[in-house]
Amino acid sequence: MHFSIPNLQQFHDDNGISYTGYNIYIDGVFHCTARYKQLLSLHEQLQAQNPCFKLPQFPPKKLFLTSSQLEERRILLEKYIQLVGQNPILANSDLLITFLFSAQQETHGVRMHEVDIEISLMNGYRIPLSVSSIDTSSAILDIACNYINLPKELIKYFSLFLFNWSYAKDAQPSLKKLEDYESPYISQKYVRPDDKIVLRKSYWDPCYDVDLMIDRVSLDLLYLQIIEEIDLGWITADTQTKNILSAYEAKKQKREYIELARTLRHYGRIPAGEAITDSSVISDDGSDQCKVLVSLGAKELTLTTALHRYKEQRFKVTRMRCWRITTLHAVERAPTNGHGPLLEEANKNFELSFEYLVSKDNLKWITLKTEHATFISVCLQVYLYIYLYLFKTLLQKQQIAVLMPRAFSTSLPDRTWERKNIYIDAGKQTRSNPQNQNCSLEQKNFNFFR
Repeated sequence: MHFSIPNLQQFHDDNGISYTGYNIYIDGVFHCTARYKQLLSLHEQLQAQNPCFKLPQFPPKKLFLTSSQLEERRILLEKYIQLVGQNPILANSDLLITFLFSAQQETHGVRMHEVDIEISLMNGYRIPLSVSSIDTSSAILDIACNYINLPKELIKYFSLFLFNWSYAKDAQPSLKKLEDYESPYISQKYVRPDDKIVLRKSYWDPCYDVDLMIDRVSLDLLYLQIIEEIDLGWITADTQTKNILSAYEAKKQKREYIELARTLRHYGRIPAGEAITDSSVISDDGSDQCKVLVSLGAKELTLTTALHRYKEQRFKVTRMRCWRITTLHAVERAPTNGHGPLLEEANKNFELSFEYLVSKDNLKWITLKTEHATFISVCLQVYLYIYLYLFKTLLQKQQIAVLMPRAFSTSLPDRTWERKNIYIDAGKQTRSNPQNQNCSLEQKNFNFFR
């Protein structure tokens, strides 16, 4: 998680006593406002739960702070929460998740009550649900998947996202995954009211598409998502290929459509908006500055020239030694809770730089000046987690293969050895039961198709 506390606010409680609230953003989007004493309580609980673990230094208690001292405390609190978010043990702890979940409810004054929400599929079809206002993302995901009869063993391949169709059409970042530290109802209604809650596949590796093609419901979901991404221009195809795809779509030949789409340029990539880069490799005029379109896939970050989209430079994530986000200058702004254009307004003053292994013993810094620096960083962080998880898993399997007889070691599915990525939330990969393939979305007479 990428935390920031860009500003603070002064409030008055019911007794008229003033206090300071610190506005916490997660992955560039406003999440909640918390007081110093609440963050201190979180720190103390984290320390008590992890006695052998050295937590980041927490800003000391002080009374009657001046404006400059409050600003200093804001900076120190931001550094603290950023260090907590960078530690996987702390970031995934139940204490932090519960704190963030409760803080969001308190910030927006939402109490538990029954609400009606809509979950959209990628073609705009809406699933009406009645849920609790404080249901977690995973709880609502289960309800939505059960509504369309998606087998339970395939739910792990999907997630709920906040999605903005206007930004998607302009190749801007338009997706935000809904996590369990937030209520989908609150995030959609109070933070990003122009977005829709959508059901999409949540993995990076296209090879997992094969698992979804076994079941009719998951096949339909994948099919609808691919159609929409081609219509949005996320996946590019020449005229001849588009004609073939249109013929498949007219005949409802979904498997053929998916198989052909999987071979197309930019399949599975997510647009990340425009940027100014110092990469002379892609610059048209030989200078160090050029405007590019950024997109991210499972294994690489792609820069495409804005004027000539056929010219692009790809950077493999596995060759990135490190990356950093730099704030160019601070801008005062009110916490509008929305996205303008999508993430927090200060991102217009951010640079994302990564150190790239161009060739053996030749590392080079590539810099992107972009308002979507946080979004790109989050995507890179997700892929890095996948890569490290896979590496650890393969090492464990190699040890098992050495220690166990071949009859046991070869009982693992062959495809788990071939995959170069792994779905983050997937534990034990299982195929759906072919006997459960009687729940096609079309068979339920849902009007999913145009």
